[in-house]
Amino acid sequence: MLTTLVSFIIVLGILVFFHELGHFMVAKYVGVQVEEFAIGMGPKLLGKQYGETLYSIRLLPLGGYCKMTGEMPVDDNGDDIKQEEVELYQKAFREEKCLFQKSVWQRFWVIFMGPVMNFLLAALFFTLIFSIYGVEVNTSESTVIGQVFPEQPAYEAGLRDGDKILAVNNQKVGNWEELAGIINKNPNQEIALQVERDNQILELNVVPRLDEDREVGVIGIIPVYNRKSVNIFEAIWLGIQRTGIYIYGLILGLWKMVTGQMASDVSGPVKIAQFVGDAARSGMLRLMEFSALISINLGIMNLLPIPALDGGRLVFLGWELITGKPVDPEKEGMVHLVGFVLLMVLFVVIMIKDIRSII
Repeated sequence: MLTTLVSFIIVLGILVFFHELGHFMVAKYVGVQVEEFAIGMGPKLLGKQYGETLYSIRLLPLGGYCKMTGEMPVDDNGDDIKQEEVELYQKAFREEKCLFQKSVWQRFWVIFMGPVMNFLLAALFFTLIFSIYGVEVNTSESTVIGQVFPEQPAYEAGLRDGDKILAVNNQKVGNWEELAGIINKNPNQEIALQVERDNQILELNVVPRLDEDREVGVIGIIPVYNRKSVNIFEAIWLGIQRTGIYIYGLILGLWKMVTGQMASDVSGPVKIAQFVGDAARSGMLRLMEFSALISINLGIMNLLPIPALDGGRLVFLGWELITGKPVDPEKEGMVHLVGFVLLMVLFVVIMIKDIRSII
């Protein structure tokens, strides 16, 4: 439990830090006043003022923010700014350091760079993996599981990284091809697995889901791979490639869920914490791989055209770019507020679902 909690806080903190750092760096570059750079939400635990910016760590390790002066368009008098912020706002306005005073494209990059940093962080994780551990080289002469993917049939059935599958439906399997062949032939049919874990024999049942692209059954596992060393330049290029592959796969999966081609199954912080804990117990390699995957997920989710998310704000900027004038600030603010409330409701619903599934 402690491993899960600590690893989750550290991983999420790193992902949020890089995301907000993207907003922060571009905001500073284009001359926007940043009032606070915060990791976490809720009451402040630690804080230090450097120049115009307060750098803080807050109690709840879920999210963070980069508070910029004048994020929403306002009139010259600052009428819709709270009284205690009027003086700060007016000073920034005189110095043209409010976000809304910047060009559309400057504001676009301030917002867009948050998700981009999540993609760059994923590429960095993969680069470190390839630099330290090498690149995977397939070996099929084993039935040891190298990785069990979260929220796939194998994971739900209780299979974990390092398990060795001895038999399927009482039929012994000696290599990965035999194992995959039986699984592929049984989509949507329960199969019995005999598994060796820590010198103990387990009996587990799993129902392979149908992979509609290949029309075969899959349970979400890959074999153990040997690894070969690569130089740093190869590692960087492979890290970028791997990130691109995951981005494409996640966008494709999201599209299939939206269009009804694939069942939608969204995990919240409780399930993600469980997955991070499992990855941490499997070792640093698996933890870095899963952190890269979460970082890509975070980047993609933030780019969705949903109010209160970065993608929703980019939609309003797109409208301003097309029409030549911004949306009324009160209307935009109301849309983001409604979007935020709905996201919080969805957050609670998903968290309850996650807790029930674990129980």
